[in-house]
Amino acid sequence: MTIKIDGKFVEFFTAGSINLKLDSIASTFEFAARFNAQNLEHQVMLKPLQYKDVEIFNAKNKLIFTGTILNHRFRSNKGRELVIISGYSKCGILEDVTIPVSAYPLESTNRSLEDIATKLCNLYGIKLAISDQSKSISDTALIFDKRNSDKSTFKHLKSKVKAIFGRTVASPTESIKDYLAKLAGQKNIILSHNEKGEVLLFQPDYDQKPKYFFTKGNSLSMSADFNGQALHSEINIIRQPTDDNEGISISDKVVNPLVNKYRATTKVLTCGEESDTTYAAKNELASELKAITLNVELQGLFDEIYPGEIVNVHNHYIYCYAYNRFMVESITLKFNEKEDATSLNLLVPEAFTGGPLIRNILFNHLDEDDHTNVHLNEYKNEYLNDKTIL
Repeated sequence: MTIKIDGKFVEFFTAGSINLKLDSIASTFEFAARFNAQNLEHQVMLKPLQYKDVEIFNAKNKLIFTGTILNHRFRSNKGRELVIISGYSKCGILEDVTIPVSAYPLESTNRSLEDIATKLCNLYGIKLAISDQSKSISDTALIFDKRNSDKSTFKHLKSKVKAIFGRTVASPTESIKDYLAKLAGQKNIILSHNEKGEVLLFQPDYDQKPKYFFTKGNSLSMSADFNGQALHSEINIIRQPTDDNEGISISDKVVNPLVNKYRATTKVLTCGEESDTTYAAKNELASELKAITLNVELQGLFDEIYPGEIVNVHNHYIYCYAYNRFMVESITLKFNEKEDATSLNLLVPEAFTGGPLIRNILFNHLDEDDHTNVHLNEYKNEYLNDKTIL
């Protein structure tokens, strides 16, 4: 792994970590570097409050992170003098800033998400990208085969990104990220970032093929958490009635088949068009499904796994009786002078798509369903109910 600050290599660094997140524009990093107080190059490179650019590359010299330095912690003792440097993705600035007064008015009329996002990102020198891979937030993690690509997924995403909002208004104190996330959520679009630090409008491929298969045997540890209180069997979305939509159906409903007891809830869509209730309903269901989480601890740096990709998990002891599909929500890479480790936080893929269907991840050995999804078994029948695999 190598690190650059403003294009110059950091020659001596020790322990550090990178946390990449899918549903966020501000992934984080931290590392400790040697600080020679008399070295003029160190004085320039490690000067606080300069918000310098950071680039992190893996062992294959592939860019995996572009960020901004926010914090410096200098330490001096009888041993080595170190500075601990931390920050977030380059586009993370949009979490901390609002729309400047010079860019008013706050109201946008008959403009698309792409138009609004491009304008606001440009205010702070951030580029906007629209994912055309539907598999990963990374531009370079996967070899993109246009012959086998799902053009319909990208075409659908582009249509939603270019769909017109009748009227939207940002609050003077609302961060640019919160405003854009609110608009993207109504279209069931994920607001994320890529390894270049660009804001990314992303819609994961629900049926992408898994990149890794993890079991009890090839991991250090696993855990699964199911928060039943956060889940509902039925979610209703209603749009606030106005003179414009009088007499038009302004509601929609989604059902979560994983919850077999009647638990209903209703949410209100405060802005958007009539058709947006469908997207909003799926977005609410997706949000609720984040109450089902898995964690996988691995030895070594798995720095070619990116948020947005699918992995398979099979471990009877965390109630995962078949190879269930999970999407990487975040990945934490930890490195130091002694050992490297990777931590994966996983969610069901529907936690980012809302459907079109919710797969039965609660399958067990008493179910008649053999849990086979033929079109997803690209290597071999990993989905078969194999009781010998823990």
